[in-house]
Amino acid sequence: MSDRPEQTQPPIALDLVRRDVVVPKLRRVAMVCFAVGIVVALLVSLMTETWIAVLVGLGIGGPPGLGALLAARRACWLDGRTVYSRSVTTKGVETGGLQRAELTVQPGRFRQIHLALQDRQTTVTVLLALYGSDRGAELDVMAMRRLADVLAMSESINAATVSRVLVEHLRAEARGAGLTERPLYRAVHRAEQHAKNGRVALTEDDLVSLLDTE
Repeated sequence: MSDRPEQTQPPIALDLVRRDVVVPKLRRVAMVCFAVGIVVALLVSLMTETWIAVLVGLGIGGPPGLGALLAARRACWLDGRTVYSRSVTTKGVETGGLQRAELTVQPGRFRQIHLALQDRQTTVTVLLALYGSDRGAELDVMAMRRLADVLAMSESINAATVSRVLVEHLRAEARGAGLTERPLYRAVHRAEQHAKNGRVALTEDDLVSLLDTE
């Protein structure tokens, strides 16, 4: 038996927009918001008591600044077979023990497709795609491939079907298929058959229908 340690793949980001692009911008937004709050507080302090000026400054610059910092902190990644999601806190779901794996569609001007993963204690969601009327953004190819691989190894039947949908989507993308031929985009229209408003969780039959490319 070999004494070499088992090779493991490094963690991979599951963020739809690259953090190295968006995080610096969000931090600059936060700094501008805090600076505006400070300036307003200084101006108000010339006309009233200091504590009132501080409250006014915090009320103006605090919420948007903290919101931008929170958005900069948000991240999603895959490490081994565990999918992690970070916002205020960090939580993870081990795909080997999945109890639920489903694709959900959030309608709106930009329709969002999420992958919801749940074990006995925790639920995490991964944003897979964002579509407008004729264009969209999709999760990086390597990230989607790794995600499909770990879902295929799960004992959950739903996870295996979702994995097949992701693999079929990657194949469509590799051959240069248009949006209407890609399973994730077709998932939007499939969900709209159920409801025009509100988030829709695709059923097993819905997922199987996405695999039919005819």
